Amino acid sequence: MKKLVIFDLDGTLIDTIIDAGRCFNKVLEHFGLKTHPLEQYNCLVGGNLEVIFASLLEEKFRTSEMITKLKNKYREVYSLDEKPNTKPFAGVVELLNKLNKEKILVAINTNKSQSLAEELCNKMFANINFSGIFGYSEERPSKPNPFAVKELMRINQVLPKDAIYVGDSITDVETAKNAGIDCVFVNWLNADITDFLNKNKVKFVANSPADIFKFL
Repeated sequence: MKKLVIFDLDGTLIDTIIDAGRCFNKVLEHFGLKTHPLEQYNCLVGGNLEVIFASLLEEKFRTSEMITKLKNKYREVYSLDEKPNTKPFAGVVELLNKLNKEKILVAINTNKSQSLAEELCNKMFANINFSGIFGYSEERPSKPNPFAVKELMRINQVLPKDAIYVGDSITDVETAKNAGIDCVFVNWLNADITDFLNKNKVKFVANSPADIFKFL
């Protein structure tokens, strides 16, 4: 049995894509830039804000100055937004409760800002005991750098063989690989990920939160 489960947040524990997409579009529109259909954001987001905005922008607008402006505005817009569509995926709360009950440590490593990550966890998972929450901070490297994962293992005194990383993107797979721990890839949308799996070393694919406990 693994001793520590490190979760990504957006797209793994919490369904944030509609509200995030709305806020990205608000920011792009504010600067007179091209927006994107909400249904496309599942394919457009992944990584930190710099990476996301680079993927959202037309090449002629893809400058470090513009990305910094967009990033700062997004943090302002997203923090003030009521996020009416944001909620845990079905079965996630039950999984986290079961992990707590079985004394398996639960932690978060996300590229969402530290303050927003803590705010969402307090709101969505008030009764869950997290052994650490590492969000984005300019003071430390972000995913796929393994810094936060290694810190979580150090803080919790867990060896790499006793930890797993659970996420929904190539960034998460790379983070686990860079940290030297097993990866569980979540596929809540039941998409065809055959090519993705062939190209990346994924220990297990979970099609529902309950599958994660089965893997453990």
